[in-house]
Amino acid sequence: MTFDVFITPAAKRRIRDHAEWIATQQAGPQVAADWLARIFGTIDGLGQMPRRCPLAAEDTWCEYEVRRLSIGQFVLFFTILDDAQAVWVLHARHGRQLTRPEDFPSGRQTLDEG
Repeated sequence: MTFDVFITPAAKRRIRDHAEWIATQQAGPQVAADWLARIFGTIDGLGQMPRRCPLAAEDTWCEYEVRRLSIGQFVLFFTILDDAQAVWVLHARHGRQLTRPEDFPSGRQTLDEG
């Protein structure tokens, strides 16, 4: 089964912010562009077999299933909506950053409306 893949605005903003940090504070614009291509390519890949990724420890915070995918030191959190054949990337962060319950949408209805 193939899933459509979506990214919440908050997750997209976190990804873009991290790319900007890479470009301006760490390694330069080309490295940031390559990193973004890798991240978005991996996100697109979630359309195939998203359950290959384990449940996240943060899964207990939400009324819906939360899975995680590490890409180097960056972590994506996502959920799978079988009835809509969709995967939603909910949150993204560097591995050294803490995740808080408020980083996730409050309920599945929020995603259905997205």
